[in-house]
Amino acid sequence: MLHGRDFCSFKVKVATSFLLGTAAALCSVVSAQAADLPVKARPVEYVKVCNVYGAGFFYVPGTDTCLKIGAYLRSDHLYGAGNASSYYFANANARFTRADTNFYAFRARINLTTDWRTQTDYGVLRAYAAIIAQQQTGDGSTTGTAGILRAFIQFAGFTVGHAVSYFDFFNTGDYTYLATTPYSGTTANNGIDLIAYTWQIGNGWSATLSAEDGIGRGKVIVNASSPAQLGTPAAANTITTDRLGAWSPDITGSIRLDQAWGSFQVMAAAHEASGAYYAGVGAPSAAALTSNGHPDQAWGWAVGGGVKLTNFLAPKDTFEVQGTYAKGATGYVTTIGSYGGNAVFGSGNSLGVGYATDGVFVTGSSVELTEAWGVAAAYQHNWNSQWRTSVAGGYIQVNYKDAATAMLCGTAVNSAGAGAGLSTVFGTFVPAAGFGCDPNYSVSTVGTRTAWKPHPTLEIGLDLVWNHIDTAFTGLGTIGAANGARPPGVYQFEDQDNFLAIMRVQKSVLP
Repeated sequence: MLHGRDFCSFKVKVATSFLLGTAAALCSVVSAQAADLPVKARPVEYVKVCNVYGAGFFYVPGTDTCLKIGAYLRSDHLYGAGNASSYYFANANARFTRADTNFYAFRARINLTTDWRTQTDYGVLRAYAAIIAQQQTGDGSTTGTAGILRAFIQFAGFTVGHAVSYFDFFNTGDYTYLATTPYSGTTANNGIDLIAYTWQIGNGWSATLSAEDGIGRGKVIVNASSPAQLGTPAAANTITTDRLGAWSPDITGSIRLDQAWGSFQVMAAAHEASGAYYAGVGAPSAAALTSNGHPDQAWGWAVGGGVKLTNFLAPKDTFEVQGTYAKGATGYVTTIGSYGGNAVFGSGNSLGVGYATDGVFVTGSSVELTEAWGVAAAYQHNWNSQWRTSVAGGYIQVNYKDAATAMLCGTAVNSAGAGAGLSTVFGTFVPAAGFGCDPNYSVSTVGTRTAWKPHPTLEIGLDLVWNHIDTAFTGLGTIGAANGARPPGVYQFEDQDNFLAIMRVQKSVLP
């Protein structure tokens, strides 16, 4: 028999045992149910902003690499010359007829850019690419073109890949649409393949040595012993280059200074300008064969300098100028790579002729190097945060020595003859009394662009351009074959002018 205190102690023990047993049972049930539930995932690793390299970069999840993705969508509408290269002696559009020429043209383009940057023990490792796709006048409704504007890697002072030439300084794209100055540069165009090393000297000074694609910039060597070299009507007067292949790169070097007031650069380049093979000796129309031999190795060169001033005359205004001289490297002065022919027609029966080459040779001769020089300048004024206007212009001159002129004009031994091969270009060509054959020419350009940015990512602009082509050919001559819709007949060789208006609408998403 339990007494009062013992009874109370007994009740406490029973209650405690019951509670402990119940708790254990509950724990067993919960444990069994928990084993059947899914394991809770770790929190998502959200994208983090990377502010080391400027706006728009973010860390790629799980890495220490920062990435910026940019793009623009652009619509260009052109009226006048018909396309961006017609202010050069160019393709069928240079005939300026109702059948051959598109006086209205368009282009729609998208450009996607990626910029990858990673910190290493040797500095920043950068990989950059710009890929375009576009459709323009002449493309079918379901066709277009695609390409690479930039694709390069930078590491420890080296730049390798498809980038802007280190010879270039003046950027026409800062002041005009479609690079409407007669200036050769890869900045506003499609770039060039290269491998370069840049020394950071200090206080804003740097020096770069670069091996670059000489074919990509343009290399035109004319074998004046072959009439077809100088063009045929069926090929829209297209010059055929008879050059040594890509056996060596161009070597360029530059010294640059970047400061708060602007930039300064001097540069030089060596350009391989050798011919391929001679035509048959004593038979100018014979094929150029390996058994005929070839001209000696020839190298051209170019030098230049440029200055850019920021906050010029007013805050955010800029002024920029560059001058270049070349011998046997015309592609460093004017866009010889876009040059496709040697004749541009004007109103009525007028015609301008000129030749853009690196050099000329005939059977048995060396390569006679072409001289060229040019200057480009621009000024841009910002009226306010939304409106800006620029004025840009340029001048290029291409000159031939007496020996090269004789080759192109058919008076040199083993040359094609008949007035710079014009009989081949125009079927037959009969010069009138007093006709002057001279392949020298110049191009002058001036234009103005006004752009409006109603939103920081939207630009609407209009560019107006005038081009003047000064040909040294003079007098009258009879063309014996039709050239497109241009009929045979008597033509006046004289200077030509054309005008171009470009309207652009562009939406950008980061540069």
